[in-house]
Amino acid sequence: MKNGFLLTGPAGSGKSTCCIEILKTKSFKKKKFKIINLDPSNSIWFNLDVIDIRSLIKLEDVMSELSLGPNGALIFCMEYLVDNINWLEDQLNLCNQKIMFFDLPGQIELFTHQTLIKDLTSHLISSCDIKITILYFLDSQFIGDTSKFLGGSLTGLCCMLSSECPHHNFLTKIDLLKNLPSKILQRYRFPDAETLSRDLSNFTNKGFKRLNASILQLLEDFSMLYYDSLDTTSNESLNEFLISIFTYHS
Repeated sequence: MKNGFLLTGPAGSGKSTCCIEILKTKSFKKKKFKIINLDPSNSIWFNLDVIDIRSLIKLEDVMSELSLGPNGALIFCMEYLVDNINWLEDQLNLCNQKIMFFDLPGQIELFTHQTLIKDLTSHLISSCDIKITILYFLDSQFIGDTSKFLGGSLTGLCCMLSSECPHHNFLTKIDLLKNLPSKILQRYRFPDAETLSRDLSNFTNKGFKRLNASILQLLEDFSMLYYDSLDTTSNESLNEFLISIFTYHS
């Protein structure tokens, strides 16, 4: 069985950057990787050794031909992929790599308003014999605002529930927080609901206290408040990232 890791998270959270750095390593303890770009707007993979959805359909072509905006065109592209899933299956069958990283778009509409991701993962599991794990990336700069941090965590919960697959959370771009005391970073990597609730109470209406507590309890119950860290500019951090996902999910 092959192992597939779906990189999810808000736009700009570092999903493609991580894939680029993984591609540069080319091998890790004799393991071979394959990158699959499923973002029809992402053109950085041109002429690189990846499976690229843009070989099937491009966002800008859909926007031009159907007069759609970016979000509508993206949903059309993903629906087109699901309708032509045999294209992806053929591409996956042609590669010998046992470990695959799927770079997904960052638009939350794909997880909240559609069943596209669930349909995709179901097919990968049942027809391609790929064990799927969700890797959820959240920009570490979100920890500067507790409400943004919780909003990002709720997005991660949507990603997990829509795919119904195991998940692993990461705070990315840690290199941008070099001057931040490590104890503050640790506070958000493994926060407790009570501490976050106190933070929210300092700048939200008291009438939302019960709602805040319920949201925090939900996130804690689904283990969505706990994050490992990732700095893609550091080989050591990247290796730790690879070790952790192979250890927990392979």
